[in-house]
Amino acid sequence: MERKYTILAVLLIVLALGLVVLQKKKELKETDPKSLLMAIAEKSRFLSADQVTHRIIENDPTLMLIDLRPTDQFKKFTLPGSINIQPDSLLSKGTLELLNQPGKDKVLYGNSDLTAEKAWVLGTRLSISRLYILKGGLNEWYNTIIKPGDVSATASSADLDLVSFRNAARQFFTGAGKTSDATDDSKSYEKVNVLRKAPAAKSGGGC
Repeated sequence: MERKYTILAVLLIVLALGLVVLQKKKELKETDPKSLLMAIAEKSRFLSADQVTHRIIENDPTLMLIDLRPTDQFKKFTLPGSINIQPDSLLSKGTLELLNQPGKDKVLYGNSDLTAEKAWVLGTRLSISRLYILKGGLNEWYNTIIKPGDVSATASSADLDLVSFRNAARQFFTGAGKTSDATDDSKSYEKVNVLRKAPAAKSGGGC
């Protein structure tokens, strides 16, 4: 598993370096490959669905959600307050200015981790600070927050508190305590009638 993870990290670094060279952004400050590899080994770049959800509900002004999915998927459903940025525009001047805003935690997400991982490596290579990934992407967020789960009879008080939070969060986002089962979990979030209680989502961000 460690070897597989290391190989993935190296591939991501090569991809990031290739994109930087391709765009000829030599004037940008870059993180050296050794430091980047060390950063990849750290799991602190991930924020859980619960952590992100809490900050959305609290309307945290330091939270910047960046949806990396195609525009058509973004228009169907996105997390409240998200900005839609296409991966191929990450090196544009407008996007870099957006990502370098001080005092913001930039949280990247796609349907899963893959696109966000690539974007995180590229952003970290370019010394963008406070850059994070929503662990598991939008699919994991849906399965954690929106899709009802069973509570074990032996659940601890901490587990029960977490279930209570998720139930409240589910009601916040959907206006209901439960959602109907979907046959395709990877697309089920598109069927949720989301009540956007944060500022309206914006499309663009340097595209």
